[in-house]
Amino acid sequence: MADVDVGAEEARTAWVRASADAVADRVVPQLAARLPACADLPAAELRERVVGYLHQLSEAGPAAWDLLAPLVGGRDGSVDVGLGLECLHLIGNALREVARDIPGAAEAVEQWTRAAVVSVTRQAIDTAVAGYAAEVERLRVVEERLLSLQRVSAAVTSDLDLDRILTVLVEESRRLMHADTAAIRLYDERSHSLRLIASAGDGKRLLLGEVLPVEGSLSGYSFRSGQPVLSHDLPSDPRAATEIRQITAFGSALIVPLIVRDQPIGVLLVGSAARGAFTREDQTLLGLLADQAASAIENGRLYQQAQAQIAELAILHRISSVLSTSLELEEVFQAIYDEIRGVMPADAFIIGLIRDDGLMDVEFIMDGGQRFAPIYGFEFSPVFQQAIAERRPIVVGDTRDDSVPPMHTLGHPLNRVRSILAAPLIQGTQVIGLLSAQSYVPHHYRESDARLLMTIANHAVVAIANARLYRQAQSLAIAEERNRLAREIHDTLAQGLIGIILYLERLDLEIPRDDRQFRPLVERALSLARGNLEEARRSVHDLRAAPLEGRTLVDALTHLTDDLRKEAVFAVSLSVPRALPLLAARVETALFRVVQEAISNARKHAACSSLEIRLAVDDGILSLEVADDGRGFDVEQTLGESHRFGLFTMRERITQVGGQFTVESAPGRGTVVRACIPLPQATHSESPGV
Repeated sequence: MADVDVGAEEARTAWVRASADAVADRVVPQLAARLPACADLPAAELRERVVGYLHQLSEAGPAAWDLLAPLVGGRDGSVDVGLGLECLHLIGNALREVARDIPGAAEAVEQWTRAAVVSVTRQAIDTAVAGYAAEVERLRVVEERLLSLQRVSAAVTSDLDLDRILTVLVEESRRLMHADTAAIRLYDERSHSLRLIASAGDGKRLLLGEVLPVEGSLSGYSFRSGQPVLSHDLPSDPRAATEIRQITAFGSALIVPLIVRDQPIGVLLVGSAARGAFTREDQTLLGLLADQAASAIENGRLYQQAQAQIAELAILHRISSVLSTSLELEEVFQAIYDEIRGVMPADAFIIGLIRDDGLMDVEFIMDGGQRFAPIYGFEFSPVFQQAIAERRPIVVGDTRDDSVPPMHTLGHPLNRVRSILAAPLIQGTQVIGLLSAQSYVPHHYRESDARLLMTIANHAVVAIANARLYRQAQSLAIAEERNRLAREIHDTLAQGLIGIILYLERLDLEIPRDDRQFRPLVERALSLARGNLEEARRSVHDLRAAPLEGRTLVDALTHLTDDLRKEAVFAVSLSVPRALPLLAARVETALFRVVQEAISNARKHAACSSLEIRLAVDDGILSLEVADDGRGFDVEQTLGESHRFGLFTMRERITQVGGQFTVESAPGRGTVVRACIPLPQATHSESPGV
């Protein structure tokens, strides 16, 4: 071999290339004999690799090691340091031997070999470190998942509150799967859909919001098949309906069924905006969580059922206690309402009793916490007719559905009931009325609510029937006492006044017409006696008629105006609100007596052609006005006259019930009698100012 200057790049390249074939001849048999990977290669391929390494070495130096690394590496890409060093030394020794006559060759080979050894060692260390890091990360993930399963298991075994358990499940599922969203959906038999009951993460990514159809959705596919569903590209997954694929915000999703006693009850799902976010290992882990979730849901449902049954028994016990000790119908109604609103939604609530003519008296009406006046002679709504005809509770999910017939508004005209639950009151073989709980929220009642309401109705019907009999007995006793008083007044006071009037009339005939000493006294006595006789007769009429007995104030005023129209003394008009809150009995009596007195004054003094009665509720104030277009009077002067008992009596009646009484009048301008009472003092309400 010719001498070359090993210090020059060209010379180095030349002598290494020139030595490549000779080195390969020497080293290939040694490599094949000592390195397993080399023994598996054909000799020609092994020789080609060695020659290629030397050519690369002449140009790139130690970086040429990359050609030999596969000969001493493992299947995972790692490098066997011992084999790598042995390979380098074999080639280095052979190169040194072949080029021993070239000045500086030995030193160059030593330098290259040393640098290659460093590269091999560093690569091996990097590979080992990366492997250890991967193993540490794998162990960390395993530990994290084991801890998560432990937390879920602890929550399931130590807590029976279903909401808290579901919250833990969805939070752990989302965190472990590194998902954007996790959710649990349970099958809803009524709507044949999967209803969302718990979620964590980005709720906006949930498909279709609250409800998913069983047909056409991946969740429904998993539910129907009872198998996990892994979708790496959800928008193009053919298992989902086109309309669902178009609106989904998920790139990938993993869904596993929730199974209890071999029956699917829902699904546990996780979703991510990224495509291909979940693996088969994730599927296995989520399946374990789903098993925990299914057990938790089943245990929670059983616990809720047990608690509901305990609550049912407690409610029935309380109702039985109240109903068995009270014969007052109002107390019975209030007790039923108080207990029912404690166990189910009752934004509005009514109790209606069937009359002999087939209509209904709705005697208890609550709406938005406000008690409203009873409605008598109410014609059944179709929903109530169905409950009575079929003798079973009826649930209306949403009154706005086309299939639901129009409903009457019984309470506040601005409140709109959306869901209704009605249960008949059955006494023996006869339906005597019904209970109805109502909500402003659609689909607010379940079958369990219907069963509970029917159970309460069955317990309440006896107490209602007894209270009705007690009320009838009371009414009969009161009527008898009123009739007795009326007879007493008629037979004693009225007859005595008639006798006095007869004697005074006889005396009046005996006194000369031009007598100025006794005739004025006799005429005055006659006027007083006749006036008191009229009052006595009116008292007898009021006692016998009992205008408010069995009537609301509106009904009594209507009856009163009808009588006035028949008399045709003056024109009468009545204005009342469409829905009037239930007034206390003493308030109704006070207001009715004020109207009676105002009408009496108009008869005697006003000489009016028309009279208007107005009853209104505005800004928390109940107001009553009686206005006539008569001759009017000077209010201050009249109030100063000691014999004006009518005005003082009206004022006294209104102030005793917490209201204010005013009179507006002037000569020739008619008269307005006005009473104003704050609603909290005038009504049966749960909240002041309602």
